[in-house]
Amino acid sequence: TERLYTQAAEIIASEYGKTFTWDMQVHCMGLKASVDAQYNIESLNLPLTVNQYLDKVSIVYKTVFPNAQLMPDTERLYTDATQAIASQYNKVYTWEIKVQCMGMKGAMAAQCIIDSLHLPLTVDQYLEKIISQYDTLFPNAQILPDTVDLYIIIHNQALTPYGQSITWKQIMAEMGHTALEVAQKFCEMFNLKISPNEYIKKVTSIYPEVFPTVKLMRGAEKLVRHLHKHSIPIAIASGGAQDSFELKTTNHKEFVTMFSHVVLASTDPEVQNGKPAPDVFLVCANRFSDTPKPEQCLVFEDAPNGVAAGVAAGMQVVMVPDPRLDDKMTKGASQVLKSLEDFRPELFGLPKYDD
Repeated sequence: TERLYTQAAEIIASEYGKTFTWDMQVHCMGLKASVDAQYNIESLNLPLTVNQYLDKVSIVYKTVFPNAQLMPDTERLYTDATQAIASQYNKVYTWEIKVQCMGMKGAMAAQCIIDSLHLPLTVDQYLEKIISQYDTLFPNAQILPDTVDLYIIIHNQALTPYGQSITWKQIMAEMGHTALEVAQKFCEMFNLKISPNEYIKKVTSIYPEVFPTVKLMRGAEKLVRHLHKHSIPIAIASGGAQDSFELKTTNHKEFVTMFSHVVLASTDPEVQNGKPAPDVFLVCANRFSDTPKPEQCLVFEDAPNGVAAGVAAGMQVVMVPDPRLDDKMTKGASQVLKSLEDFRPELFGLPKYDD
């Protein structure tokens, strides 16, 4: 629920092109609502009275808090489904629109979204599209890679002051690149009047409030413990940086100890280029004690850039893609699975699961 309080404050701040920071959240912890409101108004220079701010907070809470027990997979899928349709018309489904449509029945909510986003659709056409999205997304409610959506939240929060936002497709295109490569791309894409390093600082300042919530993908723990038990050398090769990795693994320290080493492309001096270049996988393989040949290595990936990097490294790649990903983007993988639970180790010469 603490994250939901933060999310509510972020939503209100974004209406005025402001950013509610982690430092502000820490300052407000334990304060009474009216004192909290006054602090946020003054810190963000909002044109609101305390009562006006509290009225806005109350409206936003009605949207975010009913989902507190869901953590919030199914609610996120509703949002993902709507954004998928909006993206077809180069539109962004914002929290402000979601708040506006909350509590409405299907047809009324559809009309609200159509009007707000100026979509060239009738209500029936929209409902047909949304039902198609639900059919795709909801069977996979438990296996969505959480980090992709967290990166969307983080980058959108960093971009809000500049009147910009990122879509799922745009963030997926950058997964696996180094932090600097992503920052350079977004600064150019959105014509930001700041340097890539300044953008990185803005993004990383948001990490502490978001990344500790990361959960393991379904089937990941079973697979890793199985390989570790049978003394199969395993390591982590990520496009991320040390600070974000530490935050993502806040609640998974024991899990990480089962890996022999970790290579992080954004901060490792031996990795010259991020994915889709093969560097991170080649460096990672070279650090195993027996320095295996590339063809002896098996990579697990969820993003196209990662698959391309594994293939370029001469390794086999098992892909567990986000269900929203076009099938064409899974080409090159040795195997494509809906979940890590579907992985059969024996197909790759590894010990079978004990059960």
